[in-house]
Amino acid sequence: MLRKGTVSTNTVNDWCQDVTDSDFPVNHFLISLDDDNKYGRGEIIADRLVNSTTSVSPVATTAEFTGTIDPDTFDGIVFPETYDLPTATEISEQITAAVRAGDHIIFTGPPGTGKTEIAQHVTADLVENHPNLYSGYQVTTATADWSTFDTVGGYMPTESAGDDSNGDLEFTPGIVLNRLKDPQTGVQSNEPIIIDELNRADIDKGFGQLFTLLSGQPVKLPYTKDEQEIELLPTDHAETVPADHQYVVPDSWHIFATMNSYDKTSLYEMSYAFMRRFAFIRIPAPNLPEGDDEEALDTLDEGMQQYIDAWEEINPTPEEIRAIGLVWKHTNQAVEDRAIGPAIVKDMLGYITNHHDTQNGNLKSRVTNAAISYIFPQLEGVPERTQIVSHIADVDEVDRDMIETAARDMLQVTLDTES
Repeated sequence: MLRKGTVSTNTVNDWCQDVTDSDFPVNHFLISLDDDNKYGRGEIIADRLVNSTTSVSPVATTAEFTGTIDPDTFDGIVFPETYDLPTATEISEQITAAVRAGDHIIFTGPPGTGKTEIAQHVTADLVENHPNLYSGYQVTTATADWSTFDTVGGYMPTESAGDDSNGDLEFTPGIVLNRLKDPQTGVQSNEPIIIDELNRADIDKGFGQLFTLLSGQPVKLPYTKDEQEIELLPTDHAETVPADHQYVVPDSWHIFATMNSYDKTSLYEMSYAFMRRFAFIRIPAPNLPEGDDEEALDTLDEGMQQYIDAWEEINPTPEEIRAIGLVWKHTNQAVEDRAIGPAIVKDMLGYITNHHDTQNGNLKSRVTNAAISYIFPQLEGVPERTQIVSHIADVDEVDRDMIETAARDMLQVTLDTES
C-alpha cells in the first residue's frame, strides 16, 4: 500500500491529460491503464507518485489476535501420554487463551523440555497463518550483560563520524524496537520476539522503560531523533502512520520468553511488577515410571520409543534405549523438582549411537561419557548434585569409577565409595 498526505484525483487527472490527453478513470474501482503510448497514464502516475508517497505496512496494528493455536502447530514435538505429560491440545489451549487475552508469555520448566521449540512453533504459526497481523519473528538469548541499550537502543556514532568529524551520534534502536519498525525502511512491522533464557538477564537493567510500555502506557525515551524525543506508543496513542521518532506497539504484538526453572545462571529474581505482565505456562519434565519391575521398565521403554520415532535421525538399539532411559530415570528421581527433559536425552542417544566404532565403543563407556557430557553441565551449582550423581552411578550400564572421577573434577563432588 502507498499512502502519505493525499494526492487529489484532480492532480492525477491533470498528469494524465498532460501526457495522453486522456482522463484518469476516477469512477472505477479496478481498471487497467492501457494506452497506445509507451509512456502512458500508468507510467506517469507511477513516476510522479514516487516522491509523493511512502510505504505503509500491511499489518493491522489495531487488530487483536482472535484466532486459535492449533495442536497441529506442535507437529514433531512429542508429548508421550505414557509419561503423564500435558497433551498438545492442552498446551495449545493455554497459549491461545493467553495470546487472545493480550498477554506476553513465559514458558517455564526444567532444562530440555522443549520450551524454546514450542515458542518457535507458535510464532512461526502466527506469521504463517495471520499475515494481516504479523510480519515475521525473531529469536534472541538474554544475557547477564543486557542493558536497555540492547533491548531499547541508544546513541551510536553515525557512519560519517570519522577522525575528522565531530563524532555525531544517532539513536540506534535495540532488538525489541527493531521488531516494531523495519530499521532499513522505517515501515511499521509486527514481529513477536522470543527471548530465550530470560532469567539470565537483570530485568530492571535490561528492560527499563519497557516496563511501562508492557503495561499499555506510552513512554518517552531520553533520546531524540530529528530533535524530537523518541516515543514508544500503544496504538490508542498513535497516529495512523507513526513519525520517524515514534515506535508503535501493535495490539497483537507479543513477547514469548523461556525460563529454565533451575539454571545455574539464574542470577536475578524477577520483580512482581514485571511478572504480572506475563502469563506463565509450565512445560514439565516427563513423569517417568517409578520402580524397577518389568512393567515399569517396559513403560519406560515405551515412552522412550515414542520420542525416538519423532527423532528420525536417531536409531538406537533396544539395549541403548534401556540404558539411557535408566540414566534419565535415575537423574530425574534422585531429588524433588530436579529433572531434565527429553532434549538432553536426545543428545545422549545421538552421542552413543555415533560412537560405536571408537576406542571406548563398549556400551558402558559410551553411556557413562554421555551422562558426563550432557547431564553434568546441568548440575553445576545445584545443591543436591551429589545425590543426583550417586543415583546415576547406581545404573548398571554406568562405569562408577569414570563417574566418580568426572564428578570430582567437574562438580567438586565426592561419592561415598561404600554406596
